[in-house]
Amino acid sequence: MKWLGKIEEGLLGLGLISVTIVLMINVFLRYLFNSSIVWAEEYIRYGMIWITFVGASVCFRRGVHVGVEFIFTLIPRQATRLLRLLLTLLSIVFMALLFKYGLDLTLFSFDTNQISAALQIPLGWIYMAIPAGALLSIIHLLIISIQLIKGGEEREDESAQNLTNLG
Repeated sequence: MKWLGKIEEGLLGLGLISVTIVLMINVFLRYLFNSSIVWAEEYIRYGMIWITFVGASVCFRRGVHVGVEFIFTLIPRQATRLLRLLLTLLSIVFMALLFKYGLDLTLFSFDTNQISAALQIPLGWIYMAIPAGALLSIIHLLIISIQLIKGGEEREDESAQNLTNLG
């Protein structure tokens, strides 16, 4: 699944770059010419929504979501794996609910023809970030669950291990 990670991180990079460029141009125009791009605020907001939901899936893949690690130091290693598996399965349930209700919201938005004020695009495309991010997260969480069941490392991506060794 390395190809999926590369696509996710590529999209995140492009999203961050485009949002940053639009923001910088808009600030420049506002302070030098007392004028701004009408659609800039909306574009930045919607870009950050997509970055957030896709970024959450990358965090699951890398194993860098915020957690309470000290609990794992207090229990035996086998119990640690079981607890991590339980937490991963609960995360899958949460993401499945997020996917279901996000998809409902997206479909409702498309059905009712909701349009954004400045960009004039269907809001369904914006809301689609919710089920897309949830689905990507579920994929990574399932891979992590399988690795935990097999007895291996719970992180899908080796770079996460490098991050934990820094602290």
